[in-house]
Amino acid sequence: MACKIDPNTSALIVVDMQNDFCHPDGFYGRHSSLVSPLGLKPELVTDGIPRIKPVLQAAREAGLFVVHTQIIRDSVPDSVSAIHQIIPATFEAVLNAPGSPSLEPETWGSEIHTDLSPLEGEYILQKRSFSAFYGTDLEVALRRRGIETVILVGTITYACVLHTAFDANVRDFDVIVASDSTLSWDSSLQDPTMRIVDLIIGETHSTEDIVKAIKYTTEKKG
Repeated sequence: MACKIDPNTSALIVVDMQNDFCHPDGFYGRHSSLVSPLGLKPELVTDGIPRIKPVLQAAREAGLFVVHTQIIRDSVPDSVSAIHQIIPATFEAVLNAPGSPSLEPETWGSEIHTDLSPLEGEYILQKRSFSAFYGTDLEVALRRRGIETVILVGTITYACVLHTAFDANVRDFDVIVASDSTLSWDSSLQDPTMRIVDLIIGETHSTEDIVKAIKYTTEKKG
């Protein structure tokens, strides 16, 4: 299926490319040994940053509405252990990690990686949960700009990206997920997540095809 993108009605959402997720000195980079027994490799996200850049650059050149999301967590008490009796394995693995918690407000760890830093005028959205729509004004921001299609890149594919894709779909936005510039700590979950998107949420396309679609539509209109 060909990738079709109208820059006038499409938005690029760059999901959670924050230092604590993406930088070797970030929380999960420092504590990779705690999550590696689960088969998780934070370095896969760091290594994938260059694959996001072409989509972001194409979106900027074509004038798409660009959104950068940041997940922010309360440090005291830890929101997961305070709210849930059942603690998912990833959170349990780092529950007693030494040093500062991850993704605290106004810290270097919660900031977006410098390689993908937002430009002036791009939308920075803080959220408290996996989905970029839950408890935020993202839907309002998209509706006000006439957005009909959202393109998703970022991390983690099977978590925040997938949650955001589901929530976009149920709000009647069309969804395109970049198959190779959404990034996972567990590479074995990448293809199954793309399969879920293709079956019931929207479409998946390669970074190359998304960039070509953005540029083709822009050049055609120009």
